[in-house]
Amino acid sequence: MTSKKTLILEAALELFSTKGFSATTTRDISNTAGVSEGLIFRHFINKEGLFQALVEKNDFLNNILFKPILELEHPKVFLKQVLSIPFQLKGEQFSLWRMIYSQQWYRDDFFQKSMLPIKEKIKKVFKNLIHEDSDAEAQTFFLILDGIISSVLMLGAAKTFPVFENILRKFNL
Repeated sequence: MTSKKTLILEAALELFSTKGFSATTTRDISNTAGVSEGLIFRHFINKEGLFQALVEKNDFLNNILFKPILELEHPKVFLKQVLSIPFQLKGEQFSLWRMIYSQQWYRDDFFQKSMLPIKEKIKKVFKNLIHEDSDAEAQTFFLILDGIISSVLMLGAAKTFPVFENILRKFNL
């Protein structure tokens, strides 16, 4: 990847994660990256292509983040590690999640697709724990995770951590 392409991706990520996708123009990105707007179109065709390149990078990083968690065998250890995912997001990956998470209301199941491997294992765990309504339990757990993710991305990990600890106590994790 060329250094200018990297500068474009870094600028787009910064702006998409702070201003939002819709509020960011390719001119904003070119000014922040210090490149011509035409160079953005040469590398990515349009703003959507640039966004998709960042989504692909996030998918790659999520695979690295999720792999050891998905391999966990003990149900409670798995659930605790899943709830801790938002606290593991640092730097670029934090910005990627913030960018993608903010788009979930504008794109059909956009964020949910990236979380599908985790969501499927959560369902399996609750089914194996023989809950009366394992699907409802899994959905409830995922909603709690969604709240933790939102809080970490908006307020920061430090302000969310006491809530996380409370949830772990409440569910004996």
